[in-house]
Amino acid sequence: MDLIYSMRRKPLKCEPPNLDGTTDPEVVRPICTISVCNIIAFTSFTELSDVDGDTWGGHVYVCDIITPWNSYKVTSTTHPVSALEWDGEGKQLLVATTVGDVYVYGQKDYLLNEWTCLYTGNFPGERVIKAIFFHNGRRVLVSDKKVEVPMTERFQLSRSTPTLKGFGGAGREGVCIVTGSGLVGAVSGWSAQSAVVPLRPARDRVTAAAFAHKNGKIVVAALCVCGGRASVRAGAVSLTLPLALQLTPLPTLYLPDDTPQLPVCLSWKLSEEVDSLFVGSTTVTLWKLTERAYPVHKLLAKGSVQGNTTPGGGLKSASECFATLSWQATGAWPVEGGEAAAGVASGGPQAASLAALATPRSLHLIGDSHHYLCSRAVVTSSEVSPPSSTPPKKTKYGPGLLPSGARCARACSVSVSWSGCAVVVVDTHSQLHLYKHTPAHEHASQVVSQTCTLLEYATVSGHDCVDVLIGLKPNVLEALYERLTENFQRQPTAFQQHYYYAWIRLRMLLCSMIPSGQASASNLTSVLMSGASSAALACALRPPAPRPDDKDSPLHALAALAGLFDDQPDHDKNLLALEAKAEALGETALSALQPLQALRRPLRRALHTALTALAALQTSTSHHGYEVWADPSALGVLRKLLVVSRCSARSTWGGVEAGAGLQSALARLAASPHNVKPDLLEECLTLCVHNSSRVWDVSPRCGVVAPHSRPTPYYLEYGVEPESLRYVPEPPTHAVSELTPSFEMDAIRYMYLGGGDKGGGRWRECGRCGARVLAASLCARHPLQRAYDGRFIGACRCGGKWSLVSNF
Repeated sequence: MDLIYSMRRKPLKCEPPNLDGTTDPEVVRPICTISVCNIIAFTSFTELSDVDGDTWGGHVYVCDIITPWNSYKVTSTTHPVSALEWDGEGKQLLVATTVGDVYVYGQKDYLLNEWTCLYTGNFPGERVIKAIFFHNGRRVLVSDKKVEVPMTERFQLSRSTPTLKGFGGAGREGVCIVTGSGLVGAVSGWSAQSAVVPLRPARDRVTAAAFAHKNGKIVVAALCVCGGRASVRAGAVSLTLPLALQLTPLPTLYLPDDTPQLPVCLSWKLSEEVDSLFVGSTTVTLWKLTERAYPVHKLLAKGSVQGNTTPGGGLKSASECFATLSWQATGAWPVEGGEAAAGVASGGPQAASLAALATPRSLHLIGDSHHYLCSRAVVTSSEVSPPSSTPPKKTKYGPGLLPSGARCARACSVSVSWSGCAVVVVDTHSQLHLYKHTPAHEHASQVVSQTCTLLEYATVSGHDCVDVLIGLKPNVLEALYERLTENFQRQPTAFQQHYYYAWIRLRMLLCSMIPSGQASASNLTSVLMSGASSAALACALRPPAPRPDDKDSPLHALAALAGLFDDQPDHDKNLLALEAKAEALGETALSALQPLQALRRPLRRALHTALTALAALQTSTSHHGYEVWADPSALGVLRKLLVVSRCSARSTWGGVEAGAGLQSALARLAASPHNVKPDLLEECLTLCVHNSSRVWDVSPRCGVVAPHSRPTPYYLEYGVEPESLRYVPEPPTHAVSELTPSFEMDAIRYMYLGGGDKGGGRWRECGRCGARVLAASLCARHPLQRAYDGRFIGACRCGGKWSLVSNF
């Protein structure tokens, strides 16, 4: 487990009193959580830019896992935030306070730096300890089959019972909470209905809790302190409409007598069964809820007593008659150094490890066996080792020196990503620390195999996979790229068609992390954008059925173009025929094809992409990474767009003769991509000499996963973009052109953004690939343009989140 980066903030002039040194479980500390989209949410008592201590309260921030210095505030509350949770899809964020206020936020216009409150709940006078969202009933089941088995059998999409059923059995939105006085409450989505039920009739003081989903129910475990003794109360919560809660109690787990004086944290082991619970203090214990039989005399088990018979009519055995649930300790790990646990978190079903335990000064990773996988010190200042009993003479904190009498921060909360490969820790000064877990004892081929399985699971489930790839070396990334390509090409055709663009995005991410793969990343991005144009045209070219006797009707021309985007057995023959008479079709259906002018810029971009592919063919006819000219499917998409472009507007590019020559070159290249003849090379050279339009789709960016070859760990600061992590890729010679869109151009619509150094402008920017687009959709747009833009509203073409940027 290696430290990837550690965030720093400027020291406060007024430090929080008794926060870093106290062990009182009632004291509210910063908390953090990470979503399946790899967006980190954490809390702070003051704003991150505040150094005077004038903004005391509860502040919630979010940031991308690879750009943590760009932290955006979600909301600010008067009272401290005591619970913070993401939903199962990473779209909604729950914020709960110490006075019982519950807020659920969602992104406004899909922007990471703008949030809006969706619905609220209120439990007056109750301190919210823990919360969880309702399960929507959608899961991805993983079988234990070999890698050679198709993904359709290894990963299966299933529908389980949702937590709260709505109309037609669909899952409804909502949250479930547990409070400090032993109440379990629920808030139902947009209706904002609420209901509560006590854990038991006698109310207890709850200091820690944990939630998990199991078979349509919510399993809750709460640490209750009553009469100087601590116990873990567990139960299964089921919900029905109108909103009502029913609590089925589970056996109580009693802890040692000295537990109430120490901080205790709870976490369910997130597996398919959800029957194991981590209890962390000075010793981390794994308890499993098992069914145990109590042996009795056989005479007591015989007889036709009510409830003593099986459904078939026979008598039950003695073990079946007196079976009950009980807690059994299956593992124990004493905390190194004897420190009390500050937080424990378990990864998802695909996690490589079981749990991560955070103590004030260390982070421990716990595995299946009865020992630590690894243990690392959490350095919350610029020290190189954990603080000892004798404080250093000059303690450094952040970029400057600590004020007199100030202490170093302590770790107080931990969260594990969905894959278990990344662990996020936050300290008492709201500073983030990211650790990457990679088994050091395993061979490189085993690491590639495990990582490939996680990436395939992310492709099917839709989870973000940056946490899996962060911290990997370039040679491992190259081997991983080859393995993923081979595995995907072995899948059934229907599977490849369904996940084709998800596979392209995954390869884009891998190539962008390899120093020598920037050209491949640009080619894959161009193919992705061409596919978006093709999908928009496929929806537009659906005219009414023409009459058979009117063969010269424009509808016949539109029907012929629409046939390009249908998977037919004689598709190649139809494409060749349309390429030969594209101009004649254009003259016939000129008026009917006028609406396609809304996509004139994406069509022109497809033409430039085809020219760039031919220019790359001149540089080298061997296959290095990903090349457009070596991909028959990409060439087929470009040929379709060229036909539509020549039919809709001749002024889109070059002239009729040049367009026909480009179509001919692409057709010959698609017929034999691995056997390029000299006359074809000469024809491509002539086209490239007379037309200098080129495409380069890799923008300068600043991120942790950029191939800047900087050794880890990185010590970063909130609000300060590190220049050492900025990466500016150099385009190859065949992609250099004056017409290549610059950093001030819209990467989706291929138009000027406006503003600049001398004027004001607003735009959306992707925090991962650096792409920029217009801030808002233009009014009175054509439906065809809206269909094209709609594919990139929720996220960037690389999968990153948008953030609104302005230079006003």
